[in-house]
Amino acid sequence: MGTPVTASVASILFGGLSLWFAVRVVAGRDLPDRVSNLLHLLMSAAMAAMPWPWAFPALPQVLVFSAGAFWYAGIALFRPTADAGLGVGHGRHGVAGLLYHAAMMLVMVWMAVAMLPGPPARTDAAGTAGTAMSAMTGGAAETLTGDAPWALAVSIAFGVAFVVAAVWLNVLLIREAVGAAGRNEVADLTASTAMAAGMAYSLLVLMT
Repeated sequence: MGTPVTASVASILFGGLSLWFAVRVVAGRDLPDRVSNLLHLLMSAAMAAMPWPWAFPALPQVLVFSAGAFWYAGIALFRPTADAGLGVGHGRHGVAGLLYHAAMMLVMVWMAVAMLPGPPARTDAAGTAGTAMSAMTGGAAETLTGDAPWALAVSIAFGVAFVVAAVWLNVLLIREAVGAAGRNEVADLTASTAMAAGMAYSLLVLMT
């Protein structure tokens, strides 16, 4: 995914977020807060590793983040005043924030699936491989599922959505920073903003 430089930028950003959410898991206010931060820790760790060959296997990511999406949706439905982890207090942006996090989990599922190898490249009538990649690897070349035109369009759409989310969260961050919000709330919102920006970067720069 991307070049070593662009991949390193993503890994550094999400590596730092992993450390933050690890601290927040320990210091969580209640069970939903701890679960939310644990999901974000797993998400950040997966995103930090995703650009590299040693990325986590797709199936565990699909299972974990699908469960995370259902968990956030359930909290939004049955406990809408729960803290959405956006640093803006209980209930003020609860349902919108929780559904946003549910959508983020589903995008993680998409990214894991998009990183799966596609079918081997077809050979020509003479039976020779039609790509330089096949010659380099010694076999039929494989592309990523996400390289298909329709899949690239999906990734771009998700990336644009996260750009919008990052702008929205940044506006909230500025408003809360100059208001009466505590340092923990501002720090939580800063992490949420950085994660949205990192997701946009990964979808628009690394996956396209």
